[in-house]
Amino acid sequence: MTDLAPFDPNDYRKRVLAAVEKRGGPDASDPFELYDLPPADDLDDAVVAERIGQVWAAWQRQRDHPKYRVLVGLLVRQHAERSAELLDAGRRRVAAARVRAQREQRDSARYELLDAAIRRLVQRHRGIPADKVEGLYEVGALAGLSRAEVDVRLRRHRVLQAGRPGIGAERRRQVRALLDEFGRLTGDPAPPTLLSLLGLGPDATAEQVRTMAGAWRSRARELPPERLRAVVDELLVHVSELIEPGREAVDAYLDAVAADVAEHLRPRVRAAVLVEDRLVAEDREHLMEEALELGLDRPRAAAMIAALAEELGVGVDGPAPVPPRAQEWEEPLKGARAALRAGRPVEAQRLVRVAEQHARDGGRTQVRAVADEVAAVVAAAETRWRAAAAARDARRWNEAVNLLDELRRTAADIPGPRGEAVDDLLREARAALERADRAVAAALAGPVAERARALSAVLADCPGHPGATSALAQIPVAAPAWVSAARDARGDVLVLWAASTTPEVVYRVSRQGPDGRWQVLGRTDTTSLDDGGAPFGVEVPVYAVVAMHAGRASAETRSDAAAAVTPCAAPPVAAPVAGPEPPRDVRAVRMADGTVRVSWTGSGDVEYRVRSVTPDGRWRVVGRTRALSIEDGGAAAGPVPGYAVSAAADGERSAEIHSNE
Repeated sequence: MTDLAPFDPNDYRKRVLAAVEKRGGPDASDPFELYDLPPADDLDDAVVAERIGQVWAAWQRQRDHPKYRVLVGLLVRQHAERSAELLDAGRRRVAAARVRAQREQRDSARYELLDAAIRRLVQRHRGIPADKVEGLYEVGALAGLSRAEVDVRLRRHRVLQAGRPGIGAERRRQVRALLDEFGRLTGDPAPPTLLSLLGLGPDATAEQVRTMAGAWRSRARELPPERLRAVVDELLVHVSELIEPGREAVDAYLDAVAADVAEHLRPRVRAAVLVEDRLVAEDREHLMEEALELGLDRPRAAAMIAALAEELGVGVDGPAPVPPRAQEWEEPLKGARAALRAGRPVEAQRLVRVAEQHARDGGRTQVRAVADEVAAVVAAAETRWRAAAAARDARRWNEAVNLLDELRRTAADIPGPRGEAVDDLLREARAALERADRAVAAALAGPVAERARALSAVLADCPGHPGATSALAQIPVAAPAWVSAARDARGDVLVLWAASTTPEVVYRVSRQGPDGRWQVLGRTDTTSLDDGGAPFGVEVPVYAVVAMHAGRASAETRSDAAAAVTPCAAPPVAAPVAGPEPPRDVRAVRMADGTVRVSWTGSGDVEYRVRSVTPDGRWRVVGRTRALSIEDGGAAAGPVPGYAVSAAADGERSAEIHSNE
């Protein structure tokens, strides 16, 4: 039997959600990965069910995560379909074999990118330079490889002595993420570097850096204690550690920026040299311009472009005179880049079309590269618009606000599917969220007994509201005080239980089989259930009832927990309690089409259960109805069988009255 490690929600987010998000979402994964289970054949059903429940709870807590909220929303919506395959033992074994084969095929392809990078380094340096190892970890991460998996490949080669260490890739990633968030919060284009944040160029002196950093700290103290203040404070910590110590620190930081710019420009250089097998002067100048826009000084930009060309094994032409009509396509292309950074892809598309009309052979590569960037932004915006519209229609206002915020930052001039403006929908969504926030505050300030009902009403109007979800999760669901099960004279088992003190709950009823395994019989909002499928010839099975409300579940109460049943609270076990007034004058008549019509006389708002005796002497349930008649289309040919009708109301059932008595 395969043992599972304890479930850690934080580790699950970093290990599973991050990998699934990077690969493109749930469709690029499998159920075993999503529910953190190994694709083994000997998993225990109870262990699988427990792990699925743990993952489900982790998803609920991550629905408002700024990075994974869209992914988690998809997982929650597809939970029933995906978990069903794992909860069924037979289907799970088939799926495990399929997933193992898929993973083996995927693993063989995962190492291709890493192996190619290592092969190029070894060919060039006769080993792996130590300062390239961190980059290889990043290459491996792109294919979903852990650092340990990359280390296995690295041990096959000699690691060469590295020079002075620079700023690590993880630190650079943190700074880049904070600069991007600063741009989103201020509504301005994100500054490319810490120097740009301070309003300085790459040639700034140490004194200028210290002066501007001090000015920024003064400004930061005046900001309100909100997210922008926290982001600025974190950026200023990086400023003090990375560029404020002196010009040598600034140079080290710009070297690190150059490494990121090289990664960004590498595919553009590859495209530029594809035809000529060298980097022509015109393309070199445009790459230089883009490197300068990304925060580099001219010497570093030139050295970086030369290194990329050398990496590809091509030469670099020197600067060339400007073509006669260069300005006719260069200016629109610059404008397109600026519009894209400002979150206006429609304007960028228009300017790209203008540049395309005037671009010559040497400029078409640059125009195509920008056109591809614009097309990617437009496609992403259309996807976000569909998700935002769906969230709005479903009143998932928190999800809608996050998506619309991103659209406003990256594609403010693209309208919605029905021509909506992003600002209009954002105002609507924020107003709905504010109403929900006020309702949550009122519910928490109101009577404790009504708190769960009030929070449920908030979630009905604003599904997924983080405040309501979190507050509701703190309110326990009361379990039924007792559960009783008794077999009637016909062999059916009537299961009764005490109502939960939590309002508006649904009860899940399960039966324990002879082999000790549990089977869910169904869900009901009443306090009784007839089990017509209980095994004959054995003792009354053990039943368990769980109260459920808004995704929360109580502890289970079992029918064999005798200590929980008090004489005054539980009904008699020997027979069902006396029910409502039984029906009268039950008659069964064979109709011309072969069906049997069963009718009776009754009164009151009750539900009638109709059963008939089969040729082998056993009883089957024909159906349940609130009418005073029912047609039995499954009656056997021959004499009219016997029928029995009983009434049920408020969890109690009357005696059965037989036909033609």
